Amino acid sequence: MKIKLLPIYLTIVVMALLQSCSKDDDNYSGQTALTLKVVNPEDLNNVTLSNLTVSFKELNTGKITESSSFTNNDLSIALNEGSYEISINGKINYSAGESTVDASVSGYKESVVITGQTAVVSLNLFLKTSQSDFIIEEVFFTGTKTAEGKQYLGDKYFKIYNNTDEVLYADGLMIAQSEFMTVEKQNYTPNIMEKSFAASAIAIVPGNGTTYPIAPGAYFIIAEDAINHKEYNSGSIDLRTANFEFYTEDADDVDNPAVPNMESLFSSMVIHNRGFKSFVIARLPIHKDVFLADYTYDYEYNMVIGGESYPMGESVYSIPNEWIVDAVNLSVASEFQWIVTAPSLDMGWTYCGKVDADQSRYGKSVRRKVLSTNAKGIKTLKDTNNSTLDFSPEVKPSLMP
Repeated sequence: MKIKLLPIYLTIVVMALLQSCSKDDDNYSGQTALTLKVVNPEDLNNVTLSNLTVSFKELNTGKITESSSFTNNDLSIALNEGSYEISINGKINYSAGESTVDASVSGYKESVVITGQTAVVSLNLFLKTSQSDFIIEEVFFTGTKTAEGKQYLGDKYFKIYNNTDEVLYADGLMIAQSEFMTVEKQNYTPNIMEKSFAASAIAIVPGNGTTYPIAPGAYFIIAEDAINHKEYNSGSIDLRTANFEFYTEDADDVDNPAVPNMESLFSSMVIHNRGFKSFVIARLPIHKDVFLADYTYDYEYNMVIGGESYPMGESVYSIPNEWIVDAVNLSVASEFQWIVTAPSLDMGWTYCGKVDADQSRYGKSVRRKVLSTNAKGIKTLKDTNNSTLDFSPEVKPSLMP
């Protein structure tokens, strides 16, 4: 009897499930009615938010949906099911003693899975620090290829821009490459990312403090090798007019004596040509010897390969976030896993190459968008601390003819 009853029981269960699904489908359009709740920064009184704009980036399609339809601290929006990066920018007014303060706020959350008919997501806001210093305008990290289709080395560069209305001095500006990769997320212990940037290489602009003035709207170039690369590769760039170059004495490196060398503070700057790493520029407020003695960062993690776990660790240096004046996270569109800076520094990422080892990435850079140009022709570049919104990916390098 049990054997005969089993098919009847299964039929009843299947019919019930089908009826349930059919009922749900009557009210389900494939979109999720999302309520986004933003949480004010801690320890602030009499908070008023304004000009809030939120960006939802679906990680599988790359589609970006923006909205500013907030009611108090809540926003309602219909989104397709998916995995999202959510970033927000706006203004805040709050009380500080007997006075009021106007400032900017941001928020960021990665890998938010949104499914079902309704969903609620909370997002913490934090105060944005206003920097009156240089920003990273362009990173040409992909390099070029020869006429024979071979990878050419040495023609990468950074373009650093004065986005303020006063003269800035490049002297003492640090540039650092991340220790961690945006395409490989590990459980690093201790995790210091909210307070500091883990650096695999750090270099400093030389000078006595006033040696290298940069006018408002002007820039300077840091080249990998400041030579005429077109002599060796017709598809490359002449970098002899670069302001500085990276040079390693104990390596097979090229030195242009007419171009000042960056001072290496830690390790050699080998620019990752697929965009696995991120970069920051920072000011060093203490003596270099003190930094090297007191700011080491020892971390550990377990690498899992084929189901086996292998303990790993490394000793590098960390740069406190409050020293950092700008940051850009780089990645590969299909390989991105996480941002390796605190979201207060950068809430997004940009790229050259949609897949790993994309051959079409060569001869392309990431460049910051122009926000406006004044009557004198001086540009103001977009800087919202979100590289996804601030940078144009996969564009022609500005120094390439």
